[in-house]
Amino acid sequence: MRLFSSFLLFLGLSPCLLQAQGVPLSQSVSPILSDSTCTINCQDPGYRLMTQVIDGETITREYIIHVPSGYQEGDNLPLVIVYHGFGGCAYYMSDETGGLNDLADEENFFVAYPQAAYRPEKEDTYWEPGFNGGESIYLDDIFFSEQLIGHIDEEFSLDLSKVYAAGYSNGGMLTYSLACLRGDLFGGVCVMSGALLDGMDSCDPTEPVPMIIFHGTGDGVLPYDGDQNYASVPEVVSLWVNHFQIPTSTLTSTELNGGNVVHDSYHGGTNNTCLSLYTVIEEYGFPGDHVWFSQDMDGVSPNRVMWEFFAEECASVDGISHETYDRVQVFPVPFEDQLFLGNIGVSSATYHMHDVQGVLVRTGRVGADGSVHGLGDLPPGCYLLRTAGSTLKVVK
Repeated sequence: MRLFSSFLLFLGLSPCLLQAQGVPLSQSVSPILSDSTCTINCQDPGYRLMTQVIDGETITREYIIHVPSGYQEGDNLPLVIVYHGFGGCAYYMSDETGGLNDLADEENFFVAYPQAAYRPEKEDTYWEPGFNGGESIYLDDIFFSEQLIGHIDEEFSLDLSKVYAAGYSNGGMLTYSLACLRGDLFGGVCVMSGALLDGMDSCDPTEPVPMIIFHGTGDGVLPYDGDQNYASVPEVVSLWVNHFQIPTSTLTSTELNGGNVVHDSYHGGTNNTCLSLYTVIEEYGFPGDHVWFSQDMDGVSPNRVMWEFFAEECASVDGISHETYDRVQVFPVPFEDQLFLGNIGVSSATYHMHDVQGVLVRTGRVGADGSVHGLGDLPPGCYLLRTAGSTLKVVK
């Protein structure tokens, strides 16, 4: 535990950490060991502090919680945990995710922004993938993540079957590790511009977790094609597809944004696990960079793509034949280039259309008049259209 004491002397105490615990500054307390240099975190109204006492020393970890505007006490809501990148602060991450809190208000889920601990050997804040010290919220970020979920659930009501992890850059490294070692904690994971540090040998094969990956081909920090330190994105995808036992024959590829984004979708793995890869070739006119992506993909924001992937739990790409179809008026029958949906409140909602084999053939937004356009190139046949919680059988 001398590591903590040395860091404490280097960093000094932040008054907001003590006040967050309700400890008067004049009161004598056991050493309080701050987990980061991001003292700005406590300026956020959602600031929370976790503590753990080990060998007489109080270790702290911080996070920021966004409570959706529609939350009412007793609601059991989903939670998305967002892990920032190397050297980052939780305080800034809500801005860097480009409107995720607004989406959470709209869709009614919590967002937690945990703070990575300062690591002296890294000389900055850093997430440590893998098991690194057992039951210590400082040494082991896997254990910290587990305790974080419990800490939030104590204050609010979570639907623990709908807890999701999303990580950017170094936070993506931890997210991969969580999927590998503690898939039982999560209903889905998302990696934005991340990297897989270790192989899959230590992963738990009994707890596969749906996974969505976004990565830019112009990433200069964690290169898409890999380097001497990191595997390429296609290699990482292949490892996960094999780990999840997803048949490679299920791969479907769709071009979005005029070919600037390519969506590769795999499905039908263990426990119906699926994996989606969004390769960003160009964003806002520049090569896909090392960022949390924000430009709409065929009219849908990456945040919403991520959330809908979580919410659908792989149902949109497998097992469609087992759905119970809502009896909703759809016309004309058969349709040609466009169709119209009856009064089911789907205006501006996202839709996904699959063929009867479950292959995604089209995605987009329902028009304000309930119309779905641009279907003229589809071959004649039966399709399944999913939107606003409904699954509709349509015929061309």
